[in-house]
Amino acid sequence: MKTLRTSGHIDFKNILFATDFSSTTKPALPYASEIARRSGAKIYVAHVISPDIYPLVPPEEWPRMANEEEEFRRKMQHELEEELQGIPHDFLFPAGDVWENLSQIINQKHIDLLVLGTHGRTGIRKAVFGSVAERIFLQATCPVLTVGPRVSYRAPQSTATEMNCVLYATDFSPESLAAARYAIYLAKEYHAGLVLLNSIHKAEAGQVTSAYETLQDVVPLGADLASKPKCTVERGAPAESILGVAMRDNADLIVLGIRSDEGSVMAAKRFAHSVAYKVVTLAECPVLTVRG
Repeated sequence: MKTLRTSGHIDFKNILFATDFSSTTKPALPYASEIARRSGAKIYVAHVISPDIYPLVPPEEWPRMANEEEEFRRKMQHELEEELQGIPHDFLFPAGDVWENLSQIINQKHIDLLVLGTHGRTGIRKAVFGSVAERIFLQATCPVLTVGPRVSYRAPQSTATEMNCVLYATDFSPESLAAARYAIYLAKEYHAGLVLLNSIHKAEAGQVTSAYETLQDVVPLGADLASKPKCTVERGAPAESILGVAMRDNADLIVLGIRSDEGSVMAAKRFAHSVAYKVVTLAECPVLTVRG
């Protein structure tokens, strides 16, 4: 099925690392750094300053707290400068709405990849998928690499610099196929194994055979991968199948295509019940989502 063949060069030139400087977002930086090193990209570190006034603090204390926050930003910038040595980078400290500022940076700096570290202190679902994150996933015009708190539970050998297995999950929709070239590119760049997965909730034998044959046509001839892609067809719910195969094959990255929406209330509700939502919130490895 030649219509499924995917190709196209991926060129990461500008990477945006969005952070609040907390310990839960910092683990995402090595992934941004490693991709930047391999592709020769520039990293923009963005920390959006909240304009909120301190409601529980007397007004006379506000200047002192503002100075303390500025000093904290300088300290964190210095620490990150050391980690980013040898990589072209810049720091951005816009003030105001988080998503509006990130969206402007994505457009103005021609961002090719947005890297997010996610919180775990108050529960990943609340922290990752609040209103800001919903807008990021539904409206970001570039792929988003999410590094969740569960990633830290993985074995020590699974690091940002040692990507041995890329899992690409597809339902053969245009949205999911749009993500295939990213999975192929990263598997090639890291000399990693590539697992192609299709999940059918209630599959008959003929459907499994057909899906397996279709998977074999996803990677174009001449892709020059380190090894032959592994095609897997699973019976079961897609999210559970993806997470199960990721654990079984010790995947270091999951790649998913997601539907392009306008960020409406209904779109957010759909996403909250989507396969991508479940995978990103529960995966023990980073997840790259690509809007189709």
